[in-house]
Amino acid sequence: MEVLARKVLINKEMVKKQVEMSYEECMEKIMSPAQQEIFRIVDEYWKMYGHSPTLQIIAEQRGKMGLANTKKIVDRLVRLGVLKRVEGMHRTIRPVYINFRTLE
Repeated sequence: MEVLARKVLINKEMVKKQVEMSYEECMEKIMSPAQQEIFRIVDEYWKMYGHSPTLQIIAEQRGKMGLANTKKIVDRLVRLGVLKRVEGMHRTIRPVYINFRTLE
């Protein structure tokens, strides 16, 4: 029985680990005033409480009632790369530079 060797090609760009940004690098990104406000709310909430705010808390901090608009802005910040979250799970919104292993 003869075994044929196969060469496996791996696209390095697809498996490349995303480099996390620092707070300063996040703030250098071009954001609208509403995006900056939400980023700062999430950042300060993490610093104060050590966990993520809910969308309702973020909306209340902004003085707004619309959760859908708040969610859209958070989604844009995730696509921009300054926030992270786990889809379908509650209280997972966090700035990209916060690492669970290094929380004080």
